[in-house]
Amino acid sequence: MNENLLTIEKRSSINGTFWKKRLINDSLDTDKITDSKLNSILETILYGRNIKKEDFDDFLDPKVNKLIIDPNELVDMDNAIKEITSAMIDNKKIGIIGDYDVDGTTSSSLLKNFFDHYNINSEVYIPDRLKDGYGPNIFAFDQFIEKGIDTVITVDCGSASIKPLEYANKNNIKVIIIDHHKVDNILPECFAHINPTRKDDNSNLNHLAAVGLTFLFIVALRRALRDIKEFNNISEPNLKKYLDIVALGTICDVVQLKSLNRAFVKEGLKIINNTDKIGIKSLCSVAGVKNIDVYELGYILGPRINAAGRTGSPELGFRLLTSDNNDETNAIADKLNELNKERQNIERKVLDQSLEKVENYMRENGLNDYPTSIFVSNDNWHLGVLGIVASRLKDKFHRPSFVISSNNDLCTASARSLPGIDIGKIILEGVNQGILLSGGGHAMAGGFSIDKNKIEEFNKFCDHKILELDNDILTKKTQKYDDILDGVEIDRNFYEFINKASPYGQGNPEPKFIVPNAEIEFCKVVGKGHLKLKISGNNYKNLDGIAFNAIGTPLGDLITNHSGSLIHFIGVIRKNDWQDFKGIQLQIFDAFIA
Repeated sequence: MNENLLTIEKRSSINGTFWKKRLINDSLDTDKITDSKLNSILETILYGRNIKKEDFDDFLDPKVNKLIIDPNELVDMDNAIKEITSAMIDNKKIGIIGDYDVDGTTSSSLLKNFFDHYNINSEVYIPDRLKDGYGPNIFAFDQFIEKGIDTVITVDCGSASIKPLEYANKNNIKVIIIDHHKVDNILPECFAHINPTRKDDNSNLNHLAAVGLTFLFIVALRRALRDIKEFNNISEPNLKKYLDIVALGTICDVVQLKSLNRAFVKEGLKIINNTDKIGIKSLCSVAGVKNIDVYELGYILGPRINAAGRTGSPELGFRLLTSDNNDETNAIADKLNELNKERQNIERKVLDQSLEKVENYMRENGLNDYPTSIFVSNDNWHLGVLGIVASRLKDKFHRPSFVISSNNDLCTASARSLPGIDIGKIILEGVNQGILLSGGGHAMAGGFSIDKNKIEEFNKFCDHKILELDNDILTKKTQKYDDILDGVEIDRNFYEFINKASPYGQGNPEPKFIVPNAEIEFCKVVGKGHLKLKISGNNYKNLDGIAFNAIGTPLGDLITNHSGSLIHFIGVIRKNDWQDFKGIQLQIFDAFIA
């Protein structure tokens, strides 16, 4: 390796980032690294994710049956199963309230499909984000009361719904919560509350999405039904067939892809590519998807299902995943595709306005660097895009970001955070301090409601909490790369071999590589500001590359004005298939001048 590469970590990139190797040499037992160059790179990736040598096989080929625990290790699971079993024996109709996002939609679909298998009537209520807000509400419970439903399961919601659950309890509705949102000591009144973030829960399952917890619930329920004579004439459902839905919800909720989650996704991807669910087939058809992987779940199929909840048609995603009518699923898929385009247009408008507000704030306050947290607000911003815009701001400014829409004096907000800054905890503390009206979330994402005159106070509160943490999170823009591809042929075989470490996501980031000493053979602008190029080096020739949204950035300027100089590119190797051609492509994020 030449001297220029050895000093690369001491320099900042063209984007002003310091890139550090994910696996520090001192933590690597070099005696365990295989001689093969490909094996060496793969093992470096795994060690960099704190995977021990003896756990390699389980990581590369995880099995749900091997990694799943007894569902009754979750607090209240046994109580919930007894109640639902009793309701099923009495042939009661069961109510289900699910969140309007993909996690809530898939969780609701999972329960509905399971109850349908046992010929149990169930009714699903997906709150309208724009009218009902988040979680269970009194209107939903009134609807259930009118229909004689007194047993209700909430999925991906309910943990922070204090007043609605008080109402349900007073009206003799037994509510079972299945949720993963962070809770503190204040819990709602309910019959059972399955949530691994509870302080009295020792299951160590707080990395699961709600759909994963719901899967554990039906595992336990199926087991309980085996001993009940009323259901002996019904063949047991094969729960592995549900893993396609579990994988979809898990990926789209961006939870840690480790242990059981990883198995859910790995096995679910095998099933979803051979699924008999006509709703998924319809959505794949309208979206032009043939082979489904993590990217297709998270960036193509998921956003279309999410678009239903974001634009005021929350039941469409649920109907897509539960309908057995092909004409209906085709019509729903077409509608979801249109709603997603509408959502993209709204998002673009709100993002542009948000960026303008940040620029104005910095100019008016004479700031040379970004504030500790990004707060933007406006009257009547569309509630369905607040979270997406907050995520875009967080990525651009490397700051926890809050996007707030006000309707008179009442405001609704979404927040997105950085690793190491638990935004869900900060929001809960804001509620307990009386600054926020309500709220909750995860470490990386949350939502809340707030009086308009409290926004500045909460901004200062957040800044104080963030600055109490390690200041390097904000001040030092560092990222991790996995290895330098020096002396290895970069081709389809390389991609297939390294891709054994997939699926990628939170906790298992897609491997980033430095592709050294690249010479640009060809470059052109494509789409809206993207750069498509071909690069060559000692071990690769005419490697396809793409730098998205690069025009007008330092990276784009470097590529378009390279003048024949060599460049060290940083990016990920992805498949680039077209018709029968199976190729690869380097998606470029950053670069160093060689």
